[in-house]
Amino acid sequence: MRVWPLLALLLSMSSCSHKTTTFPTCSDKLTNGDESDVDCGGGLCPLCNTGKACRLETDCRSKLCVGGACAPATCDDKTLNGSESDVDCGGPSCPACGVDALCAGYNDCVSQVCAGGRCAAPSCNDGFKNGDETNVDCGGACPPCD
Repeated sequence: MRVWPLLALLLSMSSCSHKTTTFPTCSDKLTNGDESDVDCGGGLCPLCNTGKACRLETDCRSKLCVGGACAPATCDDKTLNGSESDVDCGGPSCPACGVDALCAGYNDCVSQVCAGGRCAAPSCNDGFKNGDETNVDCGGACPPCD
């Protein structure tokens, strides 16, 4: 068996140009596939940050797509986003929430009572000075303070 003709055939095949297909990824530094901006949005890639292009609210980390760009979360955008515990309330930046709103801690609630993940109404035995109490769980509509 002669090896040289076979080797020459293999070498000639390797010099052929073949089309290479590349598939979009979320890290190829291109806007491709279903992405709304470079490597973000579209459902398969991470959510886009403020200022990046979007087609839908679901493309954006803030859940707000305004004029084709992801808008920043605010405390009056009627959307549960940013660091809010419920729609436009709670968290470190927005006003405290009212009764029955979602909460993660006492600071999320006007009453300062977060029970079972919801803001509760003030009571005379909740361990907080709230409502019309003059001290913790006493005074106002509660029993008098000592």
